[in-house]
Amino acid sequence: MKRVSLLIGISTLLAAVFTFGALKEGKPIPSFQATLLDGKVAVVRVDNEKLRVQIRDQKGNKTLNPKVLILDFWATWCPPCQVTSKWLNQLHYKYQKKGVLILAISIDEDGRASVAPFVKEEKTPYLVALDPEAKIANRFRIEGLPTLYFVNERGIIVQVIEGMPGGLKELERVLQSMGIR
Repeated sequence: MKRVSLLIGISTLLAAVFTFGALKEGKPIPSFQATLLDGKVAVVRVDNEKLRVQIRDQKGNKTLNPKVLILDFWATWCPPCQVTSKWLNQLHYKYQKKGVLILAISIDEDGRASVAPFVKEEKTPYLVALDPEAKIANRFRIEGLPTLYFVNERGIIVQVIEGMPGGLKELERVLQSMGIR
């Protein structure tokens, strides 16, 4: 009887891990908004199966309709995140005009104090958001850093890379599989 109870307990635990793990491929991303490092607000949502990223500031709104959105959950204290950010810099310069938008979401608890110097030193060219309380990361059920989401123009998660990617070539292969050349 104890053995059956133990097996049921283990099965329940495994089911919970798989149920509550990071959002997976084939699912739509949840809507969210994040304060960017420059003080603007990025609002990410899917309207009528169309991914929209709205950048808001005191001067107004700018709506972007990326073909691919790369969400990068990261932190300045994470060595694999630091390496990945260099690859994302290269992706930005190579693919931004082809409809690829990168939004890096930092979970550094001290927010701007750590992120601003890092972004300045690395000359990060893409959007960087602050999530010091990990509210957005929790909506995505992030379990480790870095975690990259590749989202198509309909707002569907096409690929998730948990942990450090295998290199720039791996990231480019994902973009190519999404029709970005």
